[in-house]
Amino acid sequence: MTRPARSFRARLALRIAAAVGAIVVFGSAAGYWALRTTLYERLDAVLLRLAGIEAAATADSPDESVHFHDEVLVSAGVGHDSVLVRYAEVWTLSGEPVVRTRNLGVRNLPLPAGVRARVSVTEAPELFAIVFEGQAHRSVLYPLGLIGPQHRLHLLQVATSTAETDAVLGRIVVFLSGLVAVGFILGGSVGWWLAGYAVRPVLAIIGEAEAMEASLPGHRIAVEADSAELQRLVSVLNGMLGRIDALLESQRRFLADAGHAIKTPLTVLRGDVDVALRKDRPAAEYRQVLEQSLADLREVSALAEDLITLARNNGGALRTSLEPVSVALLFTGLVRRFENAASRLDVRLTMDAPDDLSVRADGVLLARALSNLVDNAVKYAGRGSHVRLVARGAGTGSVELVVSDDGRGIPPDEQSRVFERFYRGDAGRSITPGSGLGLAIVRAIIEAMGGDVELRSDGGNGNGTTIVVRCRASDARGDRPDS
Repeated sequence: MTRPARSFRARLALRIAAAVGAIVVFGSAAGYWALRTTLYERLDAVLLRLAGIEAAATADSPDESVHFHDEVLVSAGVGHDSVLVRYAEVWTLSGEPVVRTRNLGVRNLPLPAGVRARVSVTEAPELFAIVFEGQAHRSVLYPLGLIGPQHRLHLLQVATSTAETDAVLGRIVVFLSGLVAVGFILGGSVGWWLAGYAVRPVLAIIGEAEAMEASLPGHRIAVEADSAELQRLVSVLNGMLGRIDALLESQRRFLADAGHAIKTPLTVLRGDVDVALRKDRPAAEYRQVLEQSLADLREVSALAEDLITLARNNGGALRTSLEPVSVALLFTGLVRRFENAASRLDVRLTMDAPDDLSVRADGVLLARALSNLVDNAVKYAGRGSHVRLVARGAGTGSVELVVSDDGRGIPPDEQSRVFERFYRGDAGRSITPGSGLGLAIVRAIIEAMGGDVELRSDGGNGNGTTIVVRCRASDARGDRPDS
């Protein structure tokens, strides 16, 4: 089951909102990370400074003893340092507590063994995070040996809560979350407006297309497109409408011509039968009427077959099965078929085709096309004329099948129309009956097989007419019938 189509405007607006939201999210995340890094770097700097000051005060005695100045370390300072709750404790290298600030009471600060071991070896301060009394703290372990060699046995640990810093970061997260939400809403609103502006010409094109009526051919889309893409769309649609109009006009003319062509023999047939039935007649007269009626029915049947062929060709349903076809055998069959008719009209019919020459074609359809050409040549060439069937290689992987006569030729003003359906020149209408579909069927068949047809005539000066049919040459070793 086909899913219902979603609105292009809605999808475009959603994508713009998503893009804007992604940019805001990325920017907010980057800003939050930069601020967090800055705040913690500042906190670490304060801890290191405090540790250095306290280390100097704790180890100010000339011997190995240490002591705290709680009023300096624990009491509120000035500026940004006043927000810090500080704890300090002195350890031995082996991890035994020596002295701690009063605000610790009997509690010890958490001291990871790995940190203590590294600082004991490197004699360099190290910053690290701890959890004390259920809260996150930032701590520094400072070797007192930096103050004097007599204090190498002691390590000073200073810690402060990160609650204030985390609170600031929490407020920043709330602010950035609101900013992201606003970004999504604003992006969606702007995206919806931009999408509406972008699809407005498309909606105008749709409106014009929906308003078109089949009864008004020649109508075109007149929307002014302000972009190259939309201009191309309008151009393509107008070109398609032009082709549709031409096709519809061709179909209308085809139906009208077909109806007229079928109506004429049927009218004659009905008239003959009506006349025959008005009174009793001898059997010979009835036989004559029946024979004439049979001839008329054959004409109608042939016309119907021609119309079906042309209709299939117009609809792309004219199927061809291409295979190697011997030109000599094809020409021989045509000569045999038309030799009696040519003899009655005192027309000489000859052929010239190499025995080894073959074309890749549908044998039945090609024979039908060439039959139309030979039939026209025999009927219109005139008594005492010569009709020739000639086959020759064209040197470009194709073969030319030529049907020529030395009759009166075709006037220049008619040559461009002889392949049109139902067209018959003045000479054709006056000399012999016909439907005017023969050459149209020839072109339809040959083009369906990938060939082409060319007319050559001197313009009605009595030097005849030549029709050249070009087909693909066949290589019997590599050709296979098309499926």
